[in-house]
Amino acid sequence: MKRFFIIVILAVFLTSCAHVISKEIAEKSLKDISFNTIRNNTDAYINNTFILGGTIVETKNTKEGTEIEVVQAPVDRYGYLLDRDVSEGRFIIITSKYLDPAIYKDGRSITFAGRLIESRKKLLGELEYNYPVFEAKEIFLWKEERFYQMYPYMYDPYYYPNYYYTYPYYWHSPFIYRPYFYPY
Repeated sequence: MKRFFIIVILAVFLTSCAHVISKEIAEKSLKDISFNTIRNNTDAYINNTFILGGTIVETKNTKEGTEIEVVQAPVDRYGYLLDRDVSEGRFIIITSKYLDPAIYKDGRSITFAGRLIESRKKLLGELEYNYPVFEAKEIFLWKEERFYQMYPYMYDPYYYPNYYYTYPYYWHSPFIYRPYFYPY
């Protein structure tokens, strides 16, 4: 019985979720503050560290480093994005490192920890928009999601879902090419 409890406890520890941002920075960051509050009252939160996430809109390299414009999305306590279709606004991440715009491209998901350094007004279409600007401490770029379409939209020459091609007709039909069926 004692071994059973040890195995259960080990299984719980091994399958627990890990934060995408380092533990030290995650502990120092402010939590439970909405992005809308940060955006509307930037001066009150200057020099505080936050963990935010979202979808990249634009990546620009400058002489000082890289600027990434992001559409905010809510993150959970581990830094995972909850819903990419919900947003309270946009923000800018600044880093002194060179980040390749081909990798940090439009549409990729990102979670980062950064220090709020300023507020910057910039045009968003015809609207003057207030962007909170963060200095990045850590950046986690999520893997690209790949979706594969399944039948009936995908063409597979070796897949015959039609029931007319069943045993007595299918195997002896001269009209169906089967390279894996014939040994030559």
